[in-house]
Amino acid sequence: MAIEKRTAQELVVKAGLELMESGLIARTWGNVSARISDNVFVITPSGIPYEKLTPDDIVEVTIDELEYDENGLKPSSEKGVHAAAYKHHPEVDFVIHTHQIAASAVSVEEKDIAVPDAYQAVLGPVIPNAEYGMPSTGKLKDAVDAAIAANPASKAILMRHHGTVCLGSDYDDAFKVVNTLEDFCKERVAAAVKAACPPSDCCSCSTMEDLACAYTATQVPAENRDIALVDLGSSLREGDTFTLFMDGGERYECSVETGKAVPGAPIAPRVSELHSEIYKNTDDIIIRNYQTPEAIALSKKGEPQKAYLDDFCQIAGTTVANINWDPTSYRTDAVEAGKAASGRNAILVKGQGALCTGANPYDTEAVKLVLEKEAISAMYGQIIGGANTLGTIDRILQRLVYKMKYSKQADKK
Repeated sequence: MAIEKRTAQELVVKAGLELMESGLIARTWGNVSARISDNVFVITPSGIPYEKLTPDDIVEVTIDELEYDENGLKPSSEKGVHAAAYKHHPEVDFVIHTHQIAASAVSVEEKDIAVPDAYQAVLGPVIPNAEYGMPSTGKLKDAVDAAIAANPASKAILMRHHGTVCLGSDYDDAFKVVNTLEDFCKERVAAAVKAACPPSDCCSCSTMEDLACAYTATQVPAENRDIALVDLGSSLREGDTFTLFMDGGERYECSVETGKAVPGAPIAPRVSELHSEIYKNTDDIIIRNYQTPEAIALSKKGEPQKAYLDDFCQIAGTTVANINWDPTSYRTDAVEAGKAASGRNAILVKGQGALCTGANPYDTEAVKLVLEKEAISAMYGQIIGGANTLGTIDRILQRLVYKMKYSKQADKK
């Protein structure tokens, strides 16, 4: 039974906020829809943050033709994915597309996932893993359509290297599918962690939260496992100077040109040179140091990061470099770091986590979010073995499209 239009629009707005609060989506990522008749659904518009949406912003789209009012807001570019769900499932009245963390990580397995008995009542017997297609393309829509059509009993679909589509008879049912899928995928990641790093070899790694520990023990070169952690600082640029903030509360006023403290200010730690070189090579005004267990573990591998997830290459960069930094050495690698930051919004620092950059706090936080999700997906993919990164052409195209189009849409409203 379809949902009355105004109620559907209000529920879609409510769903977006609930997904943000739960951490299942962020920024403008993902989308939500509700059926209002046999051939019409309403869906979130393209490029507007969920916290800014009102019911009047939710767009009507036809299921068969994907038609909508050209004089209003544009519907989500993934409208065809939602239409496929409604087309194949007349009983479905609510659809949620997320980029949730554990399920996104499991999507890199590139295969359908059998569902244990305990989860089948909600998810169905199998979670299909739709072939990869770039976001907003006919290839992606067709891949999801085929996965739904071939698995009529499945309520959750993985979108390879991208996210999920969850189908519900109503608002509550769709959220039940979303949350159950995430619980199941967390268990799957935990099982891989336990298999990769038995208690006798490590430190009783047995949950998804132990992924960084298991990855370090099994995938990181032995010489990189015990790199001493140093404070890389965070900073805010204003014109030709920047303020460097250290974790202990110290603040230093520095010159972008020299990387040294401005005249009359206390001498800055050597890491100020690192920030200086990044500012010289980017237009960003914020550098944030992220030293979460996941970012640190990934950085210890000592290798550049090619994206496993498409939102990472869109927001952070096609390939994120992994640079060296030793503040005690005669020659540090600040210049190398600055060059590595050019054209990107993140760099890994070996053994130290990551530095993320942005034009404002909102953008910088988005880089951090996708970095964390990418780190989990990459570590999981390497632990299980056989998982592939996105291809070079896909990475380049997605970064270009994001920089030219989607990154600007969130500021329109």
